[in-house]
Amino acid sequence: MTHIYAKLIKNHKTVKSFTYKNVKEYESSDFYFHLTEICRALEIETPIVINYHRESYEEFNSVKFFADDFIDKVSFDMLYLENVEE
Repeated sequence: MTHIYAKLIKNHKTVKSFTYKNVKEYESSDFYFHLTEICRALEIETPIVINYHRESYEEFNSVKFFADDFIDKVSFDMLYLENVEE
C-alpha cells in the first residue's frame, strides 16, 4: 500500500495537508501518477518533475517541490511529500 503525506508550506507553516493512500504498492513508474492525484486533492497544479524529485523521494522518503518547480505562480512556498510507513 502506498501512503504519502503531503503538505503545502508558506512562511514555514503548514497551510494545507493531505494524506494520500493507494492500495497498490509503490513503484517508481507510478510516482507522477501519485503526485497528480495529490495535487488534485490539494487543488493545485502539478509541478514539473525531474529525475531528482523521484530519486529524492525514493532514497530519502521525502521530496520538496519549491515555487519555482511550478509553471504558474503559486500561493505557497513549498509542497512537501513524505512517505508514510504504517
